[in-house]
Amino acid sequence: MKQDVVTAVEPSGRHSMLVTVNEEVQLLITRDIWEERPLREGEELDFEEFSRWLLPRQYPAALNKAVTMLAQRAHAGGEIRQKLERAHYLEDTIDMVLYKLEKERLLNDEAFAREYAASCARRQMGKSRIRMELVRKGLPRELIDRALEELCEEEADEAAVRLAQKLLRRHNGEDPRKEMQKVLAAMARRGYSYEDSRTAIETAIRMEEEEN
Repeated sequence: MKQDVVTAVEPSGRHSMLVTVNEEVQLLITRDIWEERPLREGEELDFEEFSRWLLPRQYPAALNKAVTMLAQRAHAGGEIRQKLERAHYLEDTIDMVLYKLEKERLLNDEAFAREYAASCARRQMGKSRIRMELVRKGLPRELIDRALEELCEEEADEAAVRLAQKLLRRHNGEDPRKEMQKVLAAMARRGYSYEDSRTAIETAIRMEEEEN
């Protein structure tokens, strides 16, 4: 039976060690845990057994890190998973943390998706850009679809018109054709479809004419 091998051990900051197993799995281990069971480069170990030993020891720090993130702002579960993975926690530890947060009702991906989508719309982002942002947060497709469907169309349309007004003022005085192209391109970069952009621009122009 092939044994797992510690292929690298190196300091990571003042209080942690970064341990690499089989040249691919990396674990960030605090020095107090590492001193309890130090690992040396080239050492053979049973990774499954070591993971079972490590899990209850790193779980409190992982949970504290997740709670700290939630205290700063709302996060999706997938977003917390990504950040804990980047911090090199065990997958089982991450699963335990997310289970605890959901059980304590500190995580609600559906509510997060809905509120974040609405916030993006108010910040003048179109649906394709909002979808991209929610995917980046690690949310599942069905929750993203539902959040986009539940957007308040009136608020989203008003935000699009405000953006069109701002862009039209920025390019005021240019050749009308080029002005329209630039405004459409800028709105596309914000995630608005061609149809939504045209509607918002036409509304913005009409409002400007009515004011004058």
